[in-house]
Amino acid sequence: METLVWSSFNTCLDCAVAINILDFDAQFRLWPKQRSLQKKSRRKSLLRVSSLANLLSPKANRKQDTLKRTLSFKVPLAPHVSNKCHAPSAISPYKAPPPSPGRCRLSRTWSDMMNGDSSTLTRLSNNDIKLQEAIYELYQGELDLIEDLNVVKNTYQDSMRKLQLMTEGELQQIFGPLDDLIPIHEELVNRLKGQRLPDGTTGEIGQQLVDWVPNLRVYVPFCANQVFGKVLLDEKKEEPAIDDFLQRCQDSPFSRKLDLWGLLDGARSRFMKYPLLLKSILKYSSGWLDTELLGEAVRLAESVVADADRRTGEAKCIYFRSRITYLYEDQRHSAIETACTLLCNGTLKNNKGSKLQLFLFDTIVVLTRLVTQGGQQRFQVYRDPIPVCELLLEDLKDGEVKMGSFRTAFSSSQTSKNIFRVSHVDSNKAQSHTLMCNDEHDKRQWLHCFKIAINAVPKTPTDNVSLKSESSEGE
Repeated sequence: METLVWSSFNTCLDCAVAINILDFDAQFRLWPKQRSLQKKSRRKSLLRVSSLANLLSPKANRKQDTLKRTLSFKVPLAPHVSNKCHAPSAISPYKAPPPSPGRCRLSRTWSDMMNGDSSTLTRLSNNDIKLQEAIYELYQGELDLIEDLNVVKNTYQDSMRKLQLMTEGELQQIFGPLDDLIPIHEELVNRLKGQRLPDGTTGEIGQQLVDWVPNLRVYVPFCANQVFGKVLLDEKKEEPAIDDFLQRCQDSPFSRKLDLWGLLDGARSRFMKYPLLLKSILKYSSGWLDTELLGEAVRLAESVVADADRRTGEAKCIYFRSRITYLYEDQRHSAIETACTLLCNGTLKNNKGSKLQLFLFDTIVVLTRLVTQGGQQRFQVYRDPIPVCELLLEDLKDGEVKMGSFRTAFSSSQTSKNIFRVSHVDSNKAQSHTLMCNDEHDKRQWLHCFKIAINAVPKTPTDNVSLKSESSEGE
């Protein structure tokens, strides 16, 4: 309905004729009727729209949408789930967040620490600066080791105990005497701090090291225990709960992307380096008294490390002897059961290119193949073992022997490097083995261990032990 709008003036401006204004709203009551008609038309249009919406969407979805709108400011919307699959299995599984960036350990030298005091650096000689650098390397390494050991104790050992992921006996076998390691390194840090002078330099520390090095003997059972601890840890990683816990810890920044065994073995590696660290300090020491004391500290450290090597060899001997299996009964030898120490073991290749596991015990040499029996790794004896007292060792030159399969034996490009041969002094008793090492360093290590084993055999006039080397060290 249209509404007439009249001028608000009572007289015409052109002709001055009076104009009578009619109030249509008041006289004919047009506005209330118009409003009621508009409301009815709106209601009908809304009903038509709502009825069309009901046909397109069910009532349950309208209620769910209403609930989502009311809760939109409280909780995030749930992910869309298909109507075909309402089972709990249709929900997407938990996805771990991306790993945090590892926390890098900054290497800082003594000169970096003294960068603000140029007067001290200028008055010291080059030898004195190297001495301070060697002492500071020892000091900073102790701080880093203490930090790693605290991470192992608080984050791994204590957490596994609280979560009951392992028994107390299993934790003791994996971590060993961990609680005894942290105090001895904190003691060395305090001793070095006590010798630090006001100008930032460290005085004579020979006596401090002589008094402290015997504390390192706690590492002897720690290193021997690692042989069995590593085996148990690898077995426990097969359990999903423990594997998930270790993986979460490794992805955290505090671990520096190292797994649990990397942190534990880092302590053993640090222990093995003490003789070298002390020799570095001794090299630049000038005082005669401090030099004598540092030399004594080096000898004490070497003695402790040698004792740890011996105990570790005994533990390895016990473990690997229990893992050796025999294809034939005549391969059994009494020298395997009486062996006390494992001098060296590793993977080598024979002249056919096959990988063999070689075990050099103090009494016998055993070549094996890696097999799996009952879900566990075993070492199956390959050929007949050779007693050390009847061993013949030959150091072969590079290219002297052809290595490889029958197909590559006639190839001129096939060269052999880093090889040696072990055989029985009586060629009728056992077969000889030509073995290839990974590199020159690996070969030197094997020859060194073989010489130690041969030289440890008691010498008698009828002794058959021999060492044949075509390229002696003196040449």
